[in-house]
Amino acid sequence: MHKDFIDDPAALTAAIETKNRLEAIVATAMDAIITIDNDHKIIFFNPAAEAMFGIESNDALGQPISRFIPERYRAAHEGHIRHFGKTGETGRRMGALGAISGLRANGQEFPVEASISQAVVGQERLSTVILRDITERKANEEARALLAREVDHRAKNALAIVQALVSLTRAPTRETFVEAVTGRVSALARAHSLLAQNRWSGASLRKVVQDEVSAYERPGQVQYSGPDLMLSPKAVQPIGLLIHELATNAVKYGALSTVKGKVHVEWKLKGGDMLFLKWQESHGPLVAPPKQKGFGSNLITTVTGLQLGGDVEIDWAPEGIVVTASLPAGVIRPQDVPVSLAPSAPMPLHVERRKTGNVLVVEDERLIAMQMAESLKEAGWSVIGPVATIEEANKLLSMSKKPDAAILDVNLDGKSVYPLAEALQRQGVPILFCTGYESLDEGRFEDCERIRKPANVDQVIGAVQVAIEKQRRGTRPLTS
Repeated sequence: MHKDFIDDPAALTAAIETKNRLEAIVATAMDAIITIDNDHKIIFFNPAAEAMFGIESNDALGQPISRFIPERYRAAHEGHIRHFGKTGETGRRMGALGAISGLRANGQEFPVEASISQAVVGQERLSTVILRDITERKANEEARALLAREVDHRAKNALAIVQALVSLTRAPTRETFVEAVTGRVSALARAHSLLAQNRWSGASLRKVVQDEVSAYERPGQVQYSGPDLMLSPKAVQPIGLLIHELATNAVKYGALSTVKGKVHVEWKLKGGDMLFLKWQESHGPLVAPPKQKGFGSNLITTVTGLQLGGDVEIDWAPEGIVVTASLPAGVIRPQDVPVSLAPSAPMPLHVERRKTGNVLVVEDERLIAMQMAESLKEAGWSVIGPVATIEEANKLLSMSKKPDAAILDVNLDGKSVYPLAEALQRQGVPILFCTGYESLDEGRFEDCERIRKPANVDQVIGAVQVAIEKQRRGTRPLTS
């Protein structure tokens, strides 16, 4: 025993307490701590190292540290250790050695980060390695990289589809061209939203059909019949486009262009290997086959045939067009996959469109604001704004009469529009949120009208009309 400790029992007690503390710290450390001697043999192996490598300390002591390194790296490791001993460096911070591989006792390789330090005790040079298992971190990094690649793929794929729709759409005037492209892009966006709600696992066929038709139908015009089926992810957007083309054709030329027109949308599985989707119109204008095939018809054929691998038949019956699509069962999600349906919102109350009224438009994306204001004005509405901030909105409102309705973007350059929405509600102004968010602040605005971006003028005006009509009747608005 050291003479100083004999002469000073208090120093001995302090030394023992310090030793016990250090042992407790090392024993409870989350990282593996391994000390080796000059011959690279293990002389210390803490409990975290036992757990990491799957071996007890007694079995590890005296073993070369290379035992816990994959064989293909051992020669290089020996060289690094020798070089480290000659350089005179006393430490290397965690991660400075880069990601390396460890070898568990059962032969499993795993990624680790390491730091190394040296100390001289008496005449002996000791090296201590601290190891951290980064298996979970590497898995998370790979998952993030995969997600980034998937997002990049989907974004580029969506842009490519939009580019194709723009380049292929034909129209006699600029206005009809814009209307056609906007409607098709909106259909893609609605399908995308349904996929996002279900975490890209698919979407309800009924919901896809209703989302595309609801903007155009009057009460009781459209009948839906078919079992509850979930579309596979790859089929959601194509079928959304298919129904969109049929609905827009019906509202321009077919059954939905008249008050008495009817549409029956039916789907069913036959034999477990085919999905039959039927669109049948009646009580509309007399139908005659077109003299030449337009882009809408080509799109229906292309989507059904090339993209979905099915067949489509179009019957230009005088009493109403009938379109029957025969699709392979692959468009339906397998039944053994758990279904997670997003809650279906109540169908909005539809009213006849009127072309009067003042609408406040608050939207911080200038191009979207310009397009929305122009579309509203073309439809006969007076527009207050558009403005991009709450301050601008309040200034305009102080100089104008109370609007008949307000169309609000939820996020205004990082600021919430909710304070303005609350002020408008207190004044009795019907509110429509036009947003990319899938949900609102349910505590305050769950009953307000809402449409998802991008939206076409029919959806916007229809939702505004619903909000105004419900306010006039004194009923609480439903969430759209």
